[in-house]
Amino acid sequence: MPKSFRVYNDLHQAHTALFRASDKALKKHEGILTAHQVILFVLYNQDGLPISEIVKHSGMSKSRLTGLIDTLEVKGFIRRERGSQDARQQIIFINATGRAIIDRTKAWVNEINASLLKTFDKNEQSVIQRFLNEATAETVSMINKTI
Repeated sequence: MPKSFRVYNDLHQAHTALFRASDKALKKHEGILTAHQVILFVLYNQDGLPISEIVKHSGMSKSRLTGLIDTLEVKGFIRRERGSQDARQQIIFINATGRAIIDRTKAWVNEINASLLKTFDKNEQSVIQRFLNEATAETVSMINKTI
């Protein structure tokens, strides 16, 4: 009898394997982790954001983001400025060195996406996209209601 499809476990295993390999490659070549790269991608696409907006675009918690931003600042990839409306607010900007990392790694990310999807036709890719966008949002809502 075939093993049952354990999507929750399989997603976790796939996530762990992919990001462990990505972290290792990025650390070796760029000195950052994928979580740092996500922040840089967000700022590359929309620079000068408060941390609360980076949280929304990255999917990371504010507490996790704070340490990652500290590291990016120390490495010289970003800079912080005080908000013009509220001095307590920090606005984050990507520096030229941070932009250079994204310019170097964009093609690599596209290759990863292509590799993940290469065995699926357009209809299957559409189902995968719908699953990841819709089903996971519904499940997160269900989890939040039950815990």
